Amino acid sequence: MSSAAGPRHPKGPPRIEPTGRALPYLSALLDSSVGAKLVVALTGLGLVLFTAFHLVGNLKVFQGPAAINGYAYFLTHDLGILIWVARAGLLGLFALHVFLALRLHSRTAAARPVPYRYHATVRASAASRSMVLSGVVVGLFVLFHLAHYTFGAVKGAEVEPGRVVNYLDLKYRMPSGVEVHDVYSMVVAGFTTPWVVALYAAAQVVLFVHLLHGVQSSFQTLGLKNRRFAPAIRALGFLVAFGILAGNLLIVFGVLAGWAPPIHKSA
Repeated sequence: MSSAAGPRHPKGPPRIEPTGRALPYLSALLDSSVGAKLVVALTGLGLVLFTAFHLVGNLKVFQGPAAINGYAYFLTHDLGILIWVARAGLLGLFALHVFLALRLHSRTAAARPVPYRYHATVRASAASRSMVLSGVVVGLFVLFHLAHYTFGAVKGAEVEPGRVVNYLDLKYRMPSGVEVHDVYSMVVAGFTTPWVVALYAAAQVVLFVHLLHGVQSSFQTLGLKNRRFAPAIRALGFLVAFGILAGNLLIVFGVLAGWAPPIHKSA
């Protein structure tokens, strides 16, 4: 069979034996620059979708404690094992996106050890040139956000004068009589602290800069951004980035302004 196929040219592509296993293919895909860029684009768009859905859920804080607490209870209890599958998938997307993006940046830097002499001549926006820096800042903020609201390790909530409890100990009794975790009071306690508000607001601006280029770049990597659709994709990228920025800032400053008043429920 090999003689019928003829000898392989020494400068030609290596002959790859067919295999039914997916691992070698995935390894080759992630190891190549083109494959890694595709995965970064797809995982990035997946994370953007999660951020948008997360924002919509958090906006329920302005509907009152029953709305957002009921929503949180549905996610953590009614979905059962599905919520853990979703969390594991989200963690995998995030880790893969960060790892491949940093590796691509490292390879690019290694391929050109001498930087450009005149940066003004390079046709790249400030957002595109700062993708790694903004991505690192967003990643650090995600860790803080988890420590703040998921693990309650940053600060406590003052449920009454002189009495501070951990966020995880806040409870709320639903109209149905079910006692659930009081996400509403947790959000209010977090965003009535000035330094926390300032940190979240700054992080949202950095996230806006990251998404402003990231969304457009993902469509370009996937081959969907051409001369005809480029203006629409640029507009879509701006609308997505600005919508997430505006929505998150609305929550942060809206709670600070008293649009979601505390209910002073003790644990």
